[in-house]
Amino acid sequence: MSDTGTAPDTGAARGTGPWRHPALRAVLAAECVSMLGSSLSVVAVPWLMLTRTGSAGAMGVVMAAQMAGTTLIGTLGASWTGRAGSRRVMLLGDACRGVLIALVPLLASTGTLAVPLTAAAMFVFGAVMAPYSAAQQATLSDVVGEDGTLLSRATAALQGAMRLSMMLGPPLAGVLVALFGSVPVILADAASFALSLLVLRRFLPPAVPSPAPPSRLGAAGVRALLADPLTATWSLALVCSEFAWQGLFAALPVVALEFGDRGPAVAGALSGAFGAAALTGTLLVGPLLRRLSAPVLAVGGRVLLALCFLVLPLPLGITAVFGCLVLAGLFNGVSSAPVAAVRALRLPAAVRPEALTVATAVALAGGTCGLLVSGTTILAEGTRTLFVVLALAQVTAAFLHLAGFAADRRSTGAGPRTRAPGPAPDHADPIANPGPALPGQAPGRTALAAPDGVPPAQPRDS
Repeated sequence: MSDTGTAPDTGAARGTGPWRHPALRAVLAAECVSMLGSSLSVVAVPWLMLTRTGSAGAMGVVMAAQMAGTTLIGTLGASWTGRAGSRRVMLLGDACRGVLIALVPLLASTGTLAVPLTAAAMFVFGAVMAPYSAAQQATLSDVVGEDGTLLSRATAALQGAMRLSMMLGPPLAGVLVALFGSVPVILADAASFALSLLVLRRFLPPAVPSPAPPSRLGAAGVRALLADPLTATWSLALVCSEFAWQGLFAALPVVALEFGDRGPAVAGALSGAFGAAALTGTLLVGPLLRRLSAPVLAVGGRVLLALCFLVLPLPLGITAVFGCLVLAGLFNGVSSAPVAAVRALRLPAAVRPEALTVATAVALAGGTCGLLVSGTTILAEGTRTLFVVLALAQVTAAFLHLAGFAADRRSTGAGPRTRAPGPAPDHADPIANPGPALPGQAPGRTALAAPDGVPPAQPRDS
């Protein structure tokens, strides 16, 4: 990315994909397999708890424990993520999650201890997610290098795989649970982690641990995020955005019930429409980057997304709500990968995994608040008031994206830089010359983030 903010003539712009390297193909394949398995458990684990305990409250406690683990423990593991190396973190993450999810059927059969034991397992399961996400996506920049356009395109491909798996998984899980019960479906998820581990072990080269000095509780990552106006404002923006998304997802069943007795069908249609539109937006990132720079696409998409949320508090029919969700999903898909890529490349390479592990955990804390606010606001004031709150959060996020973009433009006299200050990479084309960019060996290690705007059962954020 040039300092003028114009789209460069990179391999991405010419249509050359970043997926020639076997390490990136391995990450994509492993993510498809493990995310599809996790999407099966989104249905199977709550159903198992509901049928074993007969309590919707117990089901909610178990699912909330997963997000709590990601939020609370993710920050604590940030410094370790940066030092251990992406390959080691990913292999340990797949192994731990596979064992934990396989134990869920056994733990759920322990009578009075079923809920606390299963919740504890899901808490640890969630705790692995933030370091794993940071380490997983660090591999992208290890291969792609410091090219913001190419990295945005690679990130979009990974996010597209995630979104596709999350679209296909729950409907498939519903059929499989009905046919075979929840236990075989949960064990299939455990097998997906084992398969992911084998793929990564086979194709990811050994990683060299980061030379970054250790820090307490991710302090170096926090300092790196706050040192740059763009990374600071965009990270705060993603907290606001995740608050809005999770609040909206939690409200969809209530919104659906307002349109008659076909609530479940309407809720499913609304969620499916959003998911399909988000996937479509993700697929459009590559073509759009041939005309727009990554920072412009990121900010423009977020502003248009906020406009969609501003419409929701109006007295709308089901068709208009459906249309708003489709447009919101489209703009979210278009902007999510560029936001992640631009922010990541602005961070010093030595602390990128640590910084973005912290950022992911903090953003998920915003999502947790969104879930809590959604329920209490609907009970007290109704859905329209909730939509006003969510619209304000998304508008705040758009303003912060604009503010960070403008502040950086003033400081540089041009568009935002897409990498942290330092010597330029010695490989102008990371696809033609992938040698210096092997995982764990490149100076440009980064950690991006999974797409924001993901339902709360799969707590992932930018």
